[in-house]
Parts: sequence; structure tokens; C-alpha cells
Amino acid sequence: MQNSITLLIMDNLSFSIRPIRPDDKDSLQLALNQMTSQSRRSRFFSGRILLSAQELAYFTEVDQVNHIAFVAITNELLPAGSIRCVRSPDRANYAELAITIVDKYHHLGLGFRMFQILATAAIAQNINYFFGDFQNSNTQMLKLLEKYNRSHLQEKGQLVVRHTSDGFLSFEISLT
Repeated sequence: MQNSITLLIMDNLSFSIRPIRPDDKDSLQLALNQMTSQSRRSRFFSGRILLSAQELAYFTEVDQVNHIAFVAITNELLPAGSIRCVRSPDRANYAELAITIVDKYHHLGLGFRMFQILATAAIAQNINYFFGDFQNSNTQMLKLLEKYNRSHLQEKGQLVVRHTSDGFLSFEISLT
């Protein structure tokens, strides 16, 4: 997918969801700065407020084959979130998932729509599973995975979530 998709949430709020580009570095940093410390901890497992130049390059200079990423920008040209998956070097049809939504855009359906878009792009690149880890206090991530599982997959058991001993949950979800 190379074009953007416009998602209308309310009369005065819409998002453009498009593939991430190298010139999105400033937007990603701005999005991080707009997040609460709790949201930053949920995403990065720390309260960090700055991304290094190397991290910004990694997050924005992607090939859309092995590292697929999208960004959501508001109609006011403000960053609202990003989502990505990175193909596993050990299992070619698996990719690690990461999503970040700026706090004021939580609970609007943006994360779910971005998940759907990323899943479609991943499937087109022969990625059939997402996996990852998140803090067990990150109930929004669990709800997102469960919602996708319910709405897209006919068979039960396509989402596997395991508790680890260190306060994290690991997951694996089938996309097909």
C-alpha cells in the first residue's frame, strides 16, 4: 500500500494513515513528546522522552517488505500514532508488532484501523503472524489483539497470550 487512507472519526477530526517516510522523524519525536509517561512506558518499557538519531532512522527508513510501518496524521497535521512490524530473521512468515497511539487519540478506533491496515500489508508480504511482548498492565494492547482476533478470524485459538514471570505478556496472533 503506497497511498494514504483517510479515517473520519468525528466531524472535526480525521486521520490520514499512510506508509511511514524518512521525513516523518520530527513527527515521531513530537508524538513521543505528546504521550504521557505511562504511555511511553507501555510502548518503550521506559519513560524516555527522546529518540536517538539512529532510532529515528530505524523507525522511518523502512523497506515496506521486511519492516512495514504506517503513520497516522490528523487533519491538523499533528502526529497521532504509528504501527510497525519487523520480519523475524528466524521465521520468515512472522513479524514483531509495535504500535504507538498518542494519548488524546486513545479509544477512537485508530489503533484498530491501523492494525487492520498493517495486517493487510503484512499478508501481502507473506507475513502471516504477529508476535511481541507487552506489559501486563497494558490492557489496551490486549483488547486490541482480542478485537482483531474476534473480528477477523473464524477459528478460536488464533491468538495465544502467555504470562511471563517478569510482569510481561507475550503474544502470537495469526493474520490469516
